[in-house]
Amino acid sequence: MNTELIALLKANIGLPLSPELAADLCIAAGRLETLVQASDIGKIEPEHHEGFTFAIERIGDITDEIKPLHRAHWNETEVHRHNLPFNPDYETFCRYERAGRYVLLTLRQDGKLLGNCAMYLDKSTHTRTIIATEDTLYLLPEARKGRAASRFVAYVENAMRVLGATEINITVKTVNKACRFFRLLGYRHVENGLTKILETEDVQLETA
Repeated sequence: MNTELIALLKANIGLPLSPELAADLCIAAGRLETLVQASDIGKIEPEHHEGFTFAIERIGDITDEIKPLHRAHWNETEVHRHNLPFNPDYETFCRYERAGRYVLLTLRQDGKLLGNCAMYLDKSTHTRTIIATEDTLYLLPEARKGRAASRFVAYVENAMRVLGATEINITVKTVNKACRFFRLLGYRHVENGLTKILETEDVQLETA
């Protein structure tokens, strides 16, 4: 009996079938193809650099620990969305993680969590190759010294390469200097992204 699927159906009885809910149902029902096997992810060993430890961890195991880091990231880089609720959906992160489509990489010092990079994995419909898309990449200020940040990114890149990804997509915010940092690491500026927060007055309803 698929208890996860039953619980998900019960929790959403009477609600519209949104794209997000449809994806969750497919994952819970086992209909969404597992893209990367857990055994392959487990092959990626931790690395050490000047007192820092880089590793792959399961977000389901460190949810409470990572919440303050997510809040710090939101406060520092997501100013344009601060009128929206900060409400990460950790259950969905875990579902994608179980399907081999979400990988969490962490940076620690003396056991303390100081940074993380979460990558979504998917197969491109244009090239049929695996694309790794950054969801979160954030280090606390005390982890931004020396070459820790660049070495962490190199660890992320190697992990994605091991998992079969041939392309990495990363977004950077205009509130910091991350764009210059990634350009120095060989990332190319190939597009500009624009964001608009829809206010109530932006929505015009036609009347008969």
